[in-house]
Amino acid sequence: MKQPQQVAPPAAELITLARARQHLKLETEGSPPTHPDDDLITDLITAAREAAEKYTGLTIAQRDFTVALDEFPAYIIDTQLWPVTAIGSITYTDQNGATQTVTAANYELDNYTRPASIVSPVEAWPATKVTPNAVIATVTAGLTDGQSPNPYPCPKAIIQGMLLTIGHLYENRQSVVGTQRYELPLGVQSLLTPYRISLGM
Repeated sequence: MKQPQQVAPPAAELITLARARQHLKLETEGSPPTHPDDDLITDLITAAREAAEKYTGLTIAQRDFTVALDEFPAYIIDTQLWPVTAIGSITYTDQNGATQTVTAANYELDNYTRPASIVSPVEAWPATKVTPNAVIATVTAGLTDGQSPNPYPCPKAIIQGMLLTIGHLYENRQSVVGTQRYELPLGVQSLLTPYRISLGM
């Protein structure tokens, strides 16, 4: 199964630089406040979020993805993402090779399942040309930061797990190489495991 592709990096992380500095008990200087390790801490915020996403299977930071299939499934498109907050479009290459867009009224989002899926309750999906990536769904996915609208707030345990990861990586910088950046301390695993939906990782 093809993995969803991130269209662009998140516009913002759920953990701010100020929150990470506070967790690390760092003193800042100047106005606006800065710290010599700000660039490093910013990278660690992203690394902690990536590790949490990899471990749980959740989409934590909101951003757009494309989900590609070589043809429409019989009924359900598995997005491999959760939560999906919006479906931008579903396009496909028809049997004549032209790009078409599925009418939004002909499908709906099912966020009750994890990962979320797109279903076609009105009629069967249209036929496509036999070609790689004949179907492209563009979706927005990710937890929210507690601000309105707030349909999928990020659990505080996940935030604390990411903060612990940031602290661990900050104090053990020499181990942040290769795949080791994704090795989670046991305390972090305890916080994240109840939210895990991808047990194969």
